[in-house]
Amino acid sequence: MNVTIFNEYHPNEQSGKAAKTYPGGLHKTLAELFGQLPDVQIRTATQEEPVHGLTDEVLDSTDVLVWWSKDWHNELLGSVADKVASRVLEGMGAVFLHSGKNSKPFRKLMGTTCATNPNVRAGEGGETEKLYVCCPSHPIAEGFPNGYVLPNEEPYCEYFDIPEPDETIFMGWFGGGSAVRAGVTFRRGAGKIFYLQPGHETYPVYHDEVIKRVLLNAVRWATPTRLAAPAENLSKAKTSIKSKIFKFLK
Repeated sequence: MNVTIFNEYHPNEQSGKAAKTYPGGLHKTLAELFGQLPDVQIRTATQEEPVHGLTDEVLDSTDVLVWWSKDWHNELLGSVADKVASRVLEGMGAVFLHSGKNSKPFRKLMGTTCATNPNVRAGEGGETEKLYVCCPSHPIAEGFPNGYVLPNEEPYCEYFDIPEPDETIFMGWFGGGSAVRAGVTFRRGAGKIFYLQPGHETYPVYHDEVIKRVLLNAVRWATPTRLAAPAENLSKAKTSIKSKIFKFLK
């Protein structure tokens, strides 16, 4: 499995509290996490690379794209956003994190603004977020303790302008009283999409063991299902079956 992690890595992430929380950037922390999965090849891409590090070669060989972005949504090349959306329709899995909901690829795939209530603001320390499981049988929720509390997170609030999800996996309720659909899935074409709301860059959310498990579950879930074997392998399989049947009849 090939996992590509896109992170803007804006200068705001490269210094101050964000850099202390995620030395080397969020993409480095996520790469270390997904590197724990067996038989996984990890790539990272950042916005300042040519074509944002998302070349045709990279996208063509990516099974799951993990996306975090915040400050440079408008500066992302439209051609790259179009290619990401097209690859999802063709079967590439995608996991969008936190403010990645505002990214061009996510909005293109959703067909809506993807905005949340703009009248909610957190203090410097953020707010607690309690996460409730709405779909306990879903593989992304496997092992998740219902009512799990993150001590610090940037609050989001409904209305969250997305289409009706295929599944709402988590709801988030914040200490200040706001609530949001915090984990949702969609299917677009042949591709599977998961959006996870927690993950502000100055809080250690992606160091949290429970959230790390959610992310690992999500990448496994979003991995493309190979619906058909190559014609050559299928032909060999048919020949083998015919041979076994012939020997049995004899």
